[in-house]
Amino acid sequence: MDKFDRQVLFHGVNVAVKEAPYLPSTGAWDVEDSLNDEDIAYLKKWGMNFVRLGAFWEAAEPGPHFNVFDTDYLDKLVQLVDKLGEAGIHVLIDNH
Repeated sequence: MDKFDRQVLFHGVNVAVKEAPYLPSTGAWDVEDSLNDEDIAYLKKWGMNFVRLGAFWEAAEPGPHFNVFDTDYLDKLVQLVDKLGEAGIHVLIDNH
C-alpha cells in the first residue's frame, strides 16, 4: 500500500550479475551489465517501479574464513538500492 492507502502494483526487471564484481556497472551504458543513471531514467520512463536485485554470498563473504565480509561490496549494494529508491523504484534483494 502506498501513503494514500492505495494498492501498489510492481512492474520491473531482474538485475543479477553472476560473476565478479557481482554488481551491475554504474559507468557507461552497456546492454549486458549496466545500471547507471541513464538506465534508471529509462526504467522510470517505461513505467517500471521495481528491481529484483541479485546479491551474491560469494561476493559478500569471499574468503575461506567465516565472518570476513567485503564491506566495499556491501556498501556498493546499499548505494545502488538507495539510488533506485530515490528514483521511486522499489528493490527486492534476492540473496543467492
